[in-house]
Amino acid sequence: MGQFLIMKNKISWYYKKIRFILKRKINLDKKIIKYNSLNDLFNYFGSDKGTSVINPYSKNSNQIIGHGFGEFYEKYLEKVKNKKINLLEIGIWEGSSIAAFNKFMPDANIFGIDRNFKLKYKSKKIFFFNCNTEKYNDLNNFKKKISKSKFNIIIDDGSHLLKDIISNLKFFYNLLEVDGYYIIEDFNHPEYYKYLNNSNGDELLFREIINNIKNKTFFKSKILNKFDQKYLFENIKDVNIFKGKMIDNKENVSDIVFFRK
Repeated sequence: MGQFLIMKNKISWYYKKIRFILKRKINLDKKIIKYNSLNDLFNYFGSDKGTSVINPYSKNSNQIIGHGFGEFYEKYLEKVKNKKINLLEIGIWEGSSIAAFNKFMPDANIFGIDRNFKLKYKSKKIFFFNCNTEKYNDLNNFKKKISKSKFNIIIDDGSHLLKDIISNLKFFYNLLEVDGYYIIEDFNHPEYYKYLNNSNGDELLFREIINNIKNKTFFKSKILNKFDQKYLFENIKDVNIFKGKMIDNKENVSDIVFFRK
């Protein structure tokens, strides 16, 4: 039964991959867009990093949402927007945000990771990797494929599960260039939404981890051992936390942190 399920999953994966390869995608290299800010681009492509988009995760909803992260991204990306840098985003869904980054930073190589084959854009500067960050083999294959490449910007907008946020920091921070930024969106979600805290009490909430990193104080963790923590203490120069906008007139659950290496 186990072998049958493994084979079934492999066939399903190859089927999805072939469909993805054959799927017609929007060519961003042929698309000219006038915009005044990165937030405009987020809104145009329908990324919830913007301030006003129809909920991209609900097909039957006209709900207008937006975290309002555009102004913070622009603050840190403005100085590199015309440089040949490498940007990696973890969790891209249909690719609305990497499409926006592609137009905002035309000379940048944009790498996107997702466990699903949903990306609907293409460009000579966009590189997609099907990768489940919870699987060691997937991460190892990704590292082999990028060879010795490193990134100037890494964004975690993945599952928002607490253990994934911590594990991603452990694995991907090593791939960041010096003076680059590691950015985590919605890092407080496991506190606001209890179902996202999958640590069974073995991990601190991420805001507590941030405080310990800032104070260079060792803490209990099954994911980050003392060596990992020491590495982060020594390789995080600055920590900046921002609040985005309130969504749907409810409590503000839009949090973003920028670590500078």
